[in-house]
Amino acid sequence: MYTIKDLHKYSKNLNILYVEDDKDLREETTTLFKMLFKEIDTAEDGQIGLDKYNNNFYDLIISDVNMPNMNGIEMCKKIKEINPEQKISIVSAHDESSILMDLIKAGANGFILKPMHMDDLIVALYPVCRDAYTQIINIELVNELNEKNEQLELQNKQLRTSGNVIETKHQQLGELIQEKKKIENSHEVDIVVTQSHPDSVDKDVLNKYFEEDTDEGIENILFLPDHCADLSEIFTEIPQIISAYAEDPTANEVHKISGLISKAASVLIYYSPYLDLLSTSFTELSVTLENNLDIFIEIMTIDTQSVLMLFDAVSADMERYVDRFSVESLAMKNIHHIHEPTALSIQQIITLIVPPPMEEGTDDIFDF
Repeated sequence: MYTIKDLHKYSKNLNILYVEDDKDLREETTTLFKMLFKEIDTAEDGQIGLDKYNNNFYDLIISDVNMPNMNGIEMCKKIKEINPEQKISIVSAHDESSILMDLIKAGANGFILKPMHMDDLIVALYPVCRDAYTQIINIELVNELNEKNEQLELQNKQLRTSGNVIETKHQQLGELIQEKKKIENSHEVDIVVTQSHPDSVDKDVLNKYFEEDTDEGIENILFLPDHCADLSEIFTEIPQIISAYAEDPTANEVHKISGLISKAASVLIYYSPYLDLLSTSFTELSVTLENNLDIFIEIMTIDTQSVLMLFDAVSADMERYVDRFSVESLAMKNIHHIHEPTALSIQQIITLIVPPPMEEGTDDIFDF
């Protein structure tokens, strides 16, 4: 035999809707239910009960059978059509088999006989309240699991992005340093990086792109807050579009990329001459994308991951620009040297879409 303590262990966690047309009985029973349940809402008939159900969430519904406008059985059927998992107990003064069969067909989970006696009420409500509470726990566990899966997916995406950026930057460093070696033949370059040996790059090299320079002391030029927000949104959305294309290769969203790049260029030109290299590079990329969308989409279809790697590198650079130059002036000596890797990333995307004409007698192929 269950006790009220056994019932309360489950019922205290439940929000219920109590539907009863008899005002005196409704008020009297509501006083009892307030001791058992977490929260209680009431309705005077089945139609009002259904309306309340459509606008609120209830763990359990307890309803009389015979009511005006809409009886309990009809209300039960309509609620079960909306939510087959909703727990419902029906109260009736009759225990004929015909009534019970109608309740079963309507999908009722429990039956309470009038007049309500405490021992009978406990026996009738215990299994329904237990199941309703279990349903709450299951939903919470599923939501928690989904939330953790989303967090893991985000972490995995961040790790993949970080790996893409580092790999791309290592390659770019190799190209930049090799170029400088040709110019600086007068002394030996200590670090040699090639695409096939990226691990030889110093682990802090990305940070060196953004090392402090001496302020020129002319003026304090910072990214405006609105521009920071615009750039952050742009370079968050672009990798998302490319990643979404990898899972669902539809071309509509890809068309947005050229517009986003053009918007970034228009923001950066505001800070002329300090960011002219970046603004010009992004403008060239936007025009290239706009004029060669079919080619870009074909490349995306063949190798989305490689395209994502290059755009991840650009996006990571722009995040660093926003973080740094929202608080530190752009007016500094040698600022242009930090634009080289980003401009190279942009140029690699352009070259991927529209390869330069091959020089006669050469067999080099652009590889990223």
